[in-house]
Amino acid sequence: MQFLSNTTSPFVRIAEISMIEKGLSVERTIVDPWADDPRLRTANAATRVPTLVLEDGTSLSESLLIVQWLEATRSAPQWPSLLSGNPADTAAILSRAGVAMGAIEAAVHTIITRKVTVPTVFDETPVGLRRRRTMVEALQRLEEEASAMTPSDPVASSLTLDTICAITLYDYMQFRFGDQSWMPATPQLKILAEKMRARPSVQKTQPR
Repeated sequence: MQFLSNTTSPFVRIAEISMIEKGLSVERTIVDPWADDPRLRTANAATRVPTLVLEDGTSLSESLLIVQWLEATRSAPQWPSLLSGNPADTAAILSRAGVAMGAIEAAVHTIITRKVTVPTVFDETPVGLRRRRTMVEALQRLEEEASAMTPSDPVASSLTLDTICAITLYDYMQFRFGDQSWMPATPQLKILAEKMRARPSVQKTQPR
């Protein structure tokens, strides 16, 4: 298999943590989506990371679709589920994961737009302010739900998708926007993210 990725994408990190948690170890193949890398373009017409190329040549793109493939091919009880066997619990997990994913998308699109325009101009446009609001409100909502996403044992307990997405969002926001005055205080998310760094999958995938 080939895992086309980079070292900063939160979407890459979500997929990679999920793969590690499912016992699938695939070394990263670092590509530059901005450079139109032919390896990535061949595997994914959108030239987006992550892209997972399976042994038979099938390409899987988009982090949550890779997670869905993992759930289908490495299912419980042999492998830990990233969701839950209980429909109500699964709905709650997916709801929290969706909040985090919406903010991750807003954050990434903000960074991408900054690459092609003047940051101070874009950030104060209606679109820029709406994306900022999405990030702030998502962090605040996940802060209120932090206890529900905290496993009893940060190392031994199974990891669910909402926790993966929430700590990925927190770390990415600190990485990209940590010095911004509009960032809300999220002490419980900070504690959760710090606890989960003891886990190999989380530690290995820190953005850099």
